[in-house]
Amino acid sequence: MKSKIILLSICALFISRLVSAQYEITVDAYILDQDTQQPIPFVNVGFIDKGIGTVSNPDGHVFLQYDEKAINKNNIFQLSSIGYKTIQLSVKELFEKLSDNNTIFMEPSIYELEAATVVAKKRKKKTVGRSRVSNGLMGYWKDAKALGGEIGTRIKIRDKNSKLLRLKFNIYENSTDSLLVRVNVYDSKKRMPGRNLLTSNIYHTITNKKGEEVIDLKDYNIIVHDDIVVSLELVKVYGNDIEFSIGASEEGRSYLRYVSQDHWDANWEVGIAFSADISYPAEEIRLKKREKPNDIVIYWDTSFSAANNNPKYTYQFLKTYLERIKNTTVTLIPFSNTIHDSQKFFITNGKSDQLIASLNNLAYNGATDFSTLFNEEKRPDQYIVVSDGRASFEAPKPVYDVPVFYVNHTSNSDDLLLQDAAVHSEGYYINLTKVSVDQALSHIIHESEDNTIYQANNMQELVKGVVTSNRKPVQGCKVSIKGTLIQTITDANGVFSINAETQDVLSFDFFGMKSKKITVDTTKDIKVSLIPSNTVLEEVVVKAKDPYKTDRIVKDIYGNEVNEKAIGHTYYTIDEKDFQQSAIYLSDLIRGQFPGVSVYGWADEAVYEIRINTSINPSLTDTSINPDLTSQRRPGPIFVVDGLQFDEPPTFLFPAQIKSISVMPGFAGISRYGQPAKQGVFIITTKYGDISSDKEEKPVDSLLVKGNEYTASTFLLDVNHNKPSYFDKLWNSTSYKEAKEIYYRLRRKNALSIPFYSYSASYFERWNMDFADQVLSNIAEIGFDNPQALLVLAFKLEAQEKYQEAASLYERIFELTPNSAQSHLDLARIYVATGKYKSAFELYKKILQNQESTAEFDDIVEQARSEIRRLLNLHRSELNYEDIPDELLVIKGVPVRIVFQWSDPQSEFELQFVSPKKKFSKWKHIFSENKEELLSRVQSGVSSKEFIIDNAMPGQWIINVQSFGDVSELNPSFLKYTVYTNYGLENETKKIQCINLDNQKEKVTLDKITL
Repeated sequence: MKSKIILLSICALFISRLVSAQYEITVDAYILDQDTQQPIPFVNVGFIDKGIGTVSNPDGHVFLQYDEKAINKNNIFQLSSIGYKTIQLSVKELFEKLSDNNTIFMEPSIYELEAATVVAKKRKKKTVGRSRVSNGLMGYWKDAKALGGEIGTRIKIRDKNSKLLRLKFNIYENSTDSLLVRVNVYDSKKRMPGRNLLTSNIYHTITNKKGEEVIDLKDYNIIVHDDIVVSLELVKVYGNDIEFSIGASEEGRSYLRYVSQDHWDANWEVGIAFSADISYPAEEIRLKKREKPNDIVIYWDTSFSAANNNPKYTYQFLKTYLERIKNTTVTLIPFSNTIHDSQKFFITNGKSDQLIASLNNLAYNGATDFSTLFNEEKRPDQYIVVSDGRASFEAPKPVYDVPVFYVNHTSNSDDLLLQDAAVHSEGYYINLTKVSVDQALSHIIHESEDNTIYQANNMQELVKGVVTSNRKPVQGCKVSIKGTLIQTITDANGVFSINAETQDVLSFDFFGMKSKKITVDTTKDIKVSLIPSNTVLEEVVVKAKDPYKTDRIVKDIYGNEVNEKAIGHTYYTIDEKDFQQSAIYLSDLIRGQFPGVSVYGWADEAVYEIRINTSINPSLTDTSINPDLTSQRRPGPIFVVDGLQFDEPPTFLFPAQIKSISVMPGFAGISRYGQPAKQGVFIITTKYGDISSDKEEKPVDSLLVKGNEYTASTFLLDVNHNKPSYFDKLWNSTSYKEAKEIYYRLRRKNALSIPFYSYSASYFERWNMDFADQVLSNIAEIGFDNPQALLVLAFKLEAQEKYQEAASLYERIFELTPNSAQSHLDLARIYVATGKYKSAFELYKKILQNQESTAEFDDIVEQARSEIRRLLNLHRSELNYEDIPDELLVIKGVPVRIVFQWSDPQSEFELQFVSPKKKFSKWKHIFSENKEELLSRVQSGVSSKEFIIDNAMPGQWIINVQSFGDVSELNPSFLKYTVYTNYGLENETKKIQCINLDNQKEKVTLDKITL
């Protein structure tokens, strides 16, 4: 027969303007049984590990095409089939074999039967493998050309002489008429598919479109003694298309072979949900021993929380275990927030004295981060991790090619986390507070299943209560245990629960209220009534004003007080006493102050709309409901400033210059100002009279108000300003060794002080940055259940651009405060910083929709709008933004955006912004001056504020800060200051600072910004 190796010249490839020819080679052949001359169906053929392969059809016909450049002379072409000897050919041999004939003969194999296996008459049945599927996880075939491709998973076999009865899996989708698959069963060597254990082919036709599929294996008499890899191999597709997928699980591991003779790709985080019904001998079988380890790595948790744990039983366990092994190598690696210096020990005749001595001399400091483990270039035979499992940052990740044993010797541990990590790594969790050393040895020496049931550590009974004031619930009240960092806040009903014990002293603190302390007794339900720090209780109750109430006394445009009815039209005026203290721009004064008036956007770019009594359907014009209308809004109102008429907002005015603002609807404005006023009028009176002369000749500084000139000089920020005197010894250290000794001595008295770790970390930066980071990370250990403490550490990590570590903390804060608007916003921000754009996008949309039943987002919507616009500016291609308003899709940058965030929502402080013209404005977060605003923020859990500085006034701006109020020695408030330039654009820059806010009792300059 004529040779069927065909070379086709293809001359249509254009790469980088160069024309080159490549050859496509086609192998067209038949595979026959050497003895019977009959075709062999579904033979696996292809180049080993090259992704070029297929299977023969039912007539033994093979048709395979490949690019000549993909194969070199050293590659091997292989033909294999159960029942036949495997054939391996070089490229040259393949050409020679097919030079005269397109037929390849395969020689049948003669299987030598293994020694007879005695199978007990009495047998039990059970199901092994994974039957549970996880949403979104699947294995699939989507290419009918991928013949010989396999989808497999590992199934643990604990009992020798186990017989496979049925294979089961769940079909998600099947668009074909039907599929023919082959079941393969491999031994598991080094946790990868090894030798095929079958002596005959197992074919199965799949016709189901969805649901459970069962393949009967009883008649094949498959007996296995150890772990196996079971796979489905695609051998024929009936129909034109293939969309076939089966369920997978987050547990276990999967193996993929994309075409015949290809290499196996292992996925250590997803297991195909194959389960198998098996039978096994009923009599008790001796546990299978693990291989003796020649190389062991011990990770020892030296975090601060482990400092007081007694490792006596772990020492005893390790010593006895090494005596059993006798000769091995042990590498000891201490870890906390990072990996520390390792030591290697050569264990001879089981002697481990040097190892135990080194363990006794370990220093405990820093938080626990498991993400740094298991990164050795060469894997050991076995890992042992000694830890209480209290992960301050990332939890343990499974290891799939080496067994990992987690050992714990303290009752205050996260048993569920450690057990899960051990089981997924095919080791065992050894809790030495619950098992003896002999039992522990059995678990590490033998392959036994961990069936121990552990309970979560939060099962203890909590102290509960309710906080009220004047018989009304107090939301956002801080409840803490004196002398600790254990803290919580009350919910919308004033209810709290806290992990307190009898004789603990609970402290209750809230804005404008006198602090109250109560000693916990046997009563588990506590009722607390707070009284205001002043005598006017009603001042702390937020009540909305009724702007439509009749018979009101208002001011006319001349400032005269008259009855509203006497004016003849709806007319509203606010003056200085009504102005928001936080206002920096004219838009800040007007926003939310007048019924029927809407302000869109921020700062000097804000757009105004007056619709007083002109619409009965606000949804037609309100862009909070229909934001798309912002780009189509009609011409706006006019502005009259001291008698001078402007068609555009008077952005040259500062809030401190303005005496009063009045609003006149269009029908009234026309009678006074003509047709330009048909959309309404803002009438503004300034403090210095008429400016009706030519405005072009009035420079900006001639419009500035007298009385707000900035003449003070302030101290430049010093992060170590006002540090406690006990730090003097540390600051006067003359060596790194001496400094560490002093630090550990000071820690004994200041173990729960957040400022202690903040100052100490700052100091150690001069000696060793790794140790400085370690010191700072202690905050995660002592404040794991305290959102305020975790925020401080998150702020500092962001300032160091350690966004991944900060993300772990923000996720923990979100768990602790799920009803806080701020925790939603923080999580979205950090997801952007870590590249999780889709997760951030969903959170931002949730905030803008403000439909969360347990959180109120009104006070952070403006920030969310700024940030989602930036996200869309910079990462639009990675997001589905079909449901986003058009106005947020407009690419738009901001010259300077400043975001302040404080760790304690009840902090009291003042920010001062000084313009290049040496005029200042203030934003006050002080309860006595901003009661309603601060109450709203505390109740919704908001502790951040953004400010925009545009190019209207170039030059140097000064940002000052000053703190007020009481100071918590253990957990004072910290302030994070983030300044963006060219915000939202490709050339954006970002700078973050974190300061102890409570130390700034004197006004200090936080930053200077030049536009």
